Amino acid sequence: MTTDAEGTKGDGSLLAMLLVITASWLLILGETYVFFVVVRPLGPPLHEGAVPSTVLKIGLTAGLGALWVVAMFVIWWLYLRAHQIPT
Repeated sequence: MTTDAEGTKGDGSLLAMLLVITASWLLILGETYVFFVVVRPLGPPLHEGAVPSTVLKIGLTAGLGALWVVAMFVIWWLYLRAHQIPT
């Protein structure tokens, strides 16, 4: 038998997990938008300019990926911290 406090805790846990999933999808959509709208058309044609645009694009894509991974770890850490059982 569950008490009201336990039921509320379970509901909060479900809501927090849904927020983590929503934030993950927003990060994926945001990264996709930035990649196709900003990174892909960026720079001069291939092999023109001081830095080839392919190197610039690869660097920016790697930076976006690293930012996404860091954001996911921060969200995961916040979720675990919010649902930590006090000792």
